[in-house]
Amino acid sequence: MNTDLPDPGLEALWKQVVADWENDKAHAAYLELCNAKNRLAEAAARYRGMAGDRERGPTAEKRLQAVLALALAQLETLRTPPVETRRSSRGVALIVFFIVGIALISLYLTIRH
Repeated sequence: MNTDLPDPGLEALWKQVVADWENDKAHAAYLELCNAKNRLAEAAARYRGMAGDRERGPTAEKRLQAVLALALAQLETLRTPPVETRRSSRGVALIVFFIVGIALISLYLTIRH
């Protein structure tokens, strides 16, 4: 997906957000679509641009925090699960057990003859 090109749906929702800045549902819809289309960086840039505005700044800062939370949630889903070391340590223990067993059998056969 090319994120360099403007997305008409995002553009329309952003216009709604700007037109009705105090409407939480408009902000939520915009962020939801940005998240779905992997365009959270675009949302962050737009809200960051509004953060310096005296009237809209506090809401923009709040929405930047929401963008951060969504981005962190995306990263968490991409995180690889930890490698289970318990299995590998069981395998090593089993190999050591067999090597010691073979050594003991060899020692027994050597002493017996």
